[in-house]
Amino acid sequence: MRPLTAQDPDQLGRYRLLAQIGRGGMGQVLLGQGPDGRLVAVKQIHRQFTGNPEFQARFRREVLASQQVTGAYTAGVVDHDAESATPWLASEYIAGPALQDMIAEYGKLTVSGLKLLATGLAMALLEIHRTGLVHRDLKPSNVLLTNDGPRVIDFGIARALEDDLALTQTGTVLGSPAYMSPEQAECRPLTAASDVFAVGAILAMAATGASPFEAASTPQVLYNVLYTAADTSAVPPPLRPIVEACLAKDPAARPTPEQLLDLAGRIEAEPVWPVRIRRHIADCHAEAMAWADGTARSATPQAPAPPKKRWQRLVPIAAGVSVLTLVAIAITGIGQEGTAVAMDDPPLALTDDETRGLDVCALMKPDVLGELGTAVGELVPGGVTGCRVYYLDQSGQKIYFGLETSIPVGETRSGNQPMGTTINWMPVLGRYREALSCDRSVVTQSGLPLALTMTATPNAGNGCPAAERALAAVVRRLAVNPPLRADAPDSVLRMDACTLIDIAATSAVVGDPVRERTPHGCAATGRDGYFAVDIDDRVRPDNVVGGKVRPTTTIAGREVYVHHEAETYCEFIVMIRPTRDDRAEQVHTTYYSTLPDPPDTCDTAAGLLAPALAKLPTS
Repeated sequence: MRPLTAQDPDQLGRYRLLAQIGRGGMGQVLLGQGPDGRLVAVKQIHRQFTGNPEFQARFRREVLASQQVTGAYTAGVVDHDAESATPWLASEYIAGPALQDMIAEYGKLTVSGLKLLATGLAMALLEIHRTGLVHRDLKPSNVLLTNDGPRVIDFGIARALEDDLALTQTGTVLGSPAYMSPEQAECRPLTAASDVFAVGAILAMAATGASPFEAASTPQVLYNVLYTAADTSAVPPPLRPIVEACLAKDPAARPTPEQLLDLAGRIEAEPVWPVRIRRHIADCHAEAMAWADGTARSATPQAPAPPKKRWQRLVPIAAGVSVLTLVAIAITGIGQEGTAVAMDDPPLALTDDETRGLDVCALMKPDVLGELGTAVGELVPGGVTGCRVYYLDQSGQKIYFGLETSIPVGETRSGNQPMGTTINWMPVLGRYREALSCDRSVVTQSGLPLALTMTATPNAGNGCPAAERALAAVVRRLAVNPPLRADAPDSVLRMDACTLIDIAATSAVVGDPVRERTPHGCAATGRDGYFAVDIDDRVRPDNVVGGKVRPTTTIAGREVYVHHEAETYCEFIVMIRPTRDDRAEQVHTTYYSTLPDPPDTCDTAAGLLAPALAKLPTS
């Protein structure tokens, strides 16, 4: 836990707030204490999401679902205010770690621990399904460990069985990739058997130390869920038949929670956690009490946690608290039309329109990067693809941050190396482990090719940690609510730049080109050169540059500005329309020849630009 910041409230409802438990893209979780001294976990939603009617409706459903489930193996809701300026929900605080954290720290469970886990999860399902709900997001981070057994939390995407078909028909099905059932991955109607499949995946992970469907990318994880039989050879024999039955692809072949409880009860072992986990549970309780009595505020900070193992990074770790995990963020589903929604650290999935319409400077504002310090000075846009700004960190040091989205994916991958960490399942790339001016990049795994590159340059020291933290904050915001520009409906910024390249004509000039796309650009590169088109909103080309007026020429009856002209290359600018101040939407083309004695490059470039002019709006 961490101390509250100046931005955190001192109280919500009747609960005095004590510390930060965790923070995500949609909100944060705080430790609170009621007038009677009882500790609660308070989920508070970020203010910027409260104006979204869909989100508000989902949060109200979360409250209603959570209030219905009150069994000994779940965490009950004690209070809420879904209608306030910043909605919040208080649930019973469970002073115990998440199962996922314990497997990461201590390794796989013993048979005794597995029996207690299986029994407790079966009891939790009985209580959840008794109310007519399907949990939909059972996973190791949503299972807390107490001395009495596991507790299931997070009913943020739980849904009544009779409502499920209508929800599925909208094209949205919810869950977490490595623990969702095949019917969830295919966006089919769900039954209680879907939760049983998730229990099987959780038991397999607890028994082996890794998800049974682990893979390097989200699409591969979902493919494994749908079509690959889980490898259960490392699961202890007493538990193996239970896991295999739960992981049946056919829902009808899985055991019911009652049958699962019966099977778990037949395991010949004492249902108890390993000693080291029981000690950790005691430590969690002691930490909560220290925050409650005020002694934690003067405690010595703990040493940084050791680097995570690879599988830990692939399946994100959640805070071990009795609170509903931060709600739904879409990822692309497979098998049927629709989307699957991952609740924790989801893969980043943007539509093509969102990728082209991103307001990059909005991603550099304090509501995104505020955890890194205080913004100073103005945001400085670099067209529509970049932005830079200065922040003062908590020590008062000035740090320059720059975000760029126009670097091609191929260039990003070839010019960097993996840093050994991930952000929302995307490997973090960089040129240097340590540097004063440091870049960190991630590449999206679906949709339009998009590389996000964050640069951090402090006054002194190593800028790499700040670059990665800032990049993670940007990705969190993109995953839940990507900020978009207010472009005109017919704005050229909405166009796919590759549609402006006549591939036949370009192939004849550069020779068998390979195209590489960015959100606002397209380059066709062949053996004899390349032709590239970039669309942007920059300083108007008719401005005086260095005391000189940029020359113009006429191509296909249209005035075009000559940006650069040389023996081997030529660049043109087509101004589409003024936008604001001294800026304008424009199309920038570049032709470069690798031939030893090329013909007039601007004549060649004009021939390649002419077909594109017919597709562009008039100035």
